[in-house]
Amino acid sequence: MKAWLIAYNLASAVGWGYVLLLSLTALKDGKSPAQAWAAIGTPLLVVQSTMAFEIVHAVVGMVPSPVFVTAMQVSSRLWVIWGATYASKASQEHWSLYLMVISWCLAEVPRYLFYVFNLAVGSVPFPIFFVRYSGFMVLYPTGITGEIFQCLNSLAHWSTALPVWGRCLKVILVLYMPGSPFMIGNMFSNRKGAFKKRNEAAKPKKVSGLVWPVTKSGDRGSTPTNKAIWEAAIGAVDEAAAKRVAKEKNWRFGYVKHVEANVRASLVSRDAALKVAETGLATAQKLFQFERNGKKMSLGEAMDAYTGTEFEAVTIQGSGTKTGAKELAIPYGGKVGQPYYLFKEQREQTISGDALKAQLKKWVQYGVIEEDTAKALSAVSDHPDWLDLSTYHFVLLGAGSAMGPLPLLLAMGANVFAVDIHIPRTWERLISMARKSSGEFTFPVRSSKLAGRNPKDLSDSELAAVAGADLLNDTPELATWLKSTVPEQRVTVGNYTYLDGPLHVQLALACDALIGKLAEKRKDLALAFLCTPTDCHPIPKAAHEAAKSNLASAPWWQKLSPFGVPNAIPPVTTSDTKQDVYLVDGTVAAQGPNYILAKRLQHWRAIVEFSKGHTISSNIAPSTATASVVHNAQFAAAYGGMHLIRPMEVMYQETSNAVMGALLVHDIRNPEAPAKGGSKAITNPIQIFQHGGFHGGTWRGGFKMGSTGEMCAVAYYLGTYGLYAGAGAIGFVSVIAWVITGKVAFMG
Repeated sequence: MKAWLIAYNLASAVGWGYVLLLSLTALKDGKSPAQAWAAIGTPLLVVQSTMAFEIVHAVVGMVPSPVFVTAMQVSSRLWVIWGATYASKASQEHWSLYLMVISWCLAEVPRYLFYVFNLAVGSVPFPIFFVRYSGFMVLYPTGITGEIFQCLNSLAHWSTALPVWGRCLKVILVLYMPGSPFMIGNMFSNRKGAFKKRNEAAKPKKVSGLVWPVTKSGDRGSTPTNKAIWEAAIGAVDEAAAKRVAKEKNWRFGYVKHVEANVRASLVSRDAALKVAETGLATAQKLFQFERNGKKMSLGEAMDAYTGTEFEAVTIQGSGTKTGAKELAIPYGGKVGQPYYLFKEQREQTISGDALKAQLKKWVQYGVIEEDTAKALSAVSDHPDWLDLSTYHFVLLGAGSAMGPLPLLLAMGANVFAVDIHIPRTWERLISMARKSSGEFTFPVRSSKLAGRNPKDLSDSELAAVAGADLLNDTPELATWLKSTVPEQRVTVGNYTYLDGPLHVQLALACDALIGKLAEKRKDLALAFLCTPTDCHPIPKAAHEAAKSNLASAPWWQKLSPFGVPNAIPPVTTSDTKQDVYLVDGTVAAQGPNYILAKRLQHWRAIVEFSKGHTISSNIAPSTATASVVHNAQFAAAYGGMHLIRPMEVMYQETSNAVMGALLVHDIRNPEAPAKGGSKAITNPIQIFQHGGFHGGTWRGGFKMGSTGEMCAVAYYLGTYGLYAGAGAIGFVSVIAWVITGKVAFMG
């Protein structure tokens, strides 16, 4: 494949170079455009037409280029060269022929040489790189000017030869006006990114802390390592499945089916679940590197090698009464089956007592949550004494997270040990929150930053300026600090960290190392995670049956949608109990393999520690309209139409935070909680994720979560912009009718 791409790009560079030579020679000799066409016409048609291979390359995955964009770029050239220049003598005789062809050549020769060097050598000489990403500033305006005049000069020919195509060209010419600014803007954006990437490569940052390992290709790409972890994990129980992982070529989008296979293999038995989890964690710890001062080692080795004390503990006692909340109150102002955004103004209204229980019943009946989840929340409501956490200790990794339980825990008088990155504005917010709360708030400060000052003498802004630690660089030292600072009784450690892409996996693994160290010495340790609904989970049989029922009763337009994939999938028959265990595949491919690996590392740690007798609180959170999520227009549209897929409901952050915090309280305080340490209610530890499903309808919807996004977004856009869409459709039909008949639709 690589050899073909090198050969194709080299041949194209030579071909365009030959056309450029012929064009410049004709121009130098004073030949007319028609004479120049006689010399360059055939080689130009050949080299331009072979660009169609680039569409094929994108379709079959030989290159990462978007198929639609590539097809549009190539076809735009083809309809000009074949649909105007080749067919029209007037176009061949016009001066714009020189302008168009020379502009094309000067753009294509460096472009193809760029690809040749990049593929064959791995680096591109700066002159070629510069022209490739800067030449468009001149060549794009000159090129499209030539194209426009070529099309205009061909119109007289087509008016008699083939009027339909002549009208097509007029439409194309009109589209140049909105399309050209967009294209050149995209080119400037690509240029900025390319120069930034090249500059970063020329001046690489010093590598330190927990990092992805160097791959065979010499970079720190995440795909080979990500894939290797999944392969090793399932290979512990199913060699054939491991081989299928190894053979997966399109890991970026093909990973989803392997996630489901991993869960299926783990559901077979308790031993299988443990083997998968232990092997996955061990492989990740072995493959990832920890680098410091030029030394490289595994993360496990680093945790044992660097045991020094770098941090001091600073504690803030809140000004409120340390008795906790008096009752469970959940902020919620929505209605099942209705768009969440209609209730934005009511999002902070709270429900409690009988009103809360009534809402829980509605959610269960509609399918938004599971019955055991409603019972858990009702139990918390019935035991207000559980809301007093003044004798409980919580280690929050990623304490400032938008989806974290910090505000709720502090309101309940908890003793919180907060770890987050050193960002002063974040710590100013957290410290201010702690001051006004009923809880106790302890956080790390690097001793060197204190410079001998007593933390008690510092203002809050001065504390914020020195607070925090780097989970990726300070992992071993944070473990030492936590082990020496956090009590041994009634301790819960929760991972609420999140970053985009590969960094999410690094954070998950760093937190896993800290959790592992704390769990070694503390038998009375609980673990807390937030499970995403867009993952593969075991579910109750009732949820599976509801998914089938909701598919059967779905509206016709959903059943006819090309996007929808049935949610109900076959169960797994366990080898130890011979029972069927049902599961849901809610994984959304667009999230990417790094996101799902980060969540899987958390799952694997929960499985391992539950088997050792530790309490686990790892409940399923609903789709939540946080500011960071709905800022993305596509996600916002999908969320906006999600209520149309029964029984889906999107929650505001206030609701999700309160509910997940209440479920955490239940898991910690209720001695009969399913995932309580030592519980016999769960025989296979992976089935802890079968409980606590406040999934927002994901488990019971008729369609897989990964297939509903486009459907919901289209429905939202049609509902919101239906009038404009209708007008656009009428305009589109009118244009098509005019192109075909020469008459304007609806006007006789």
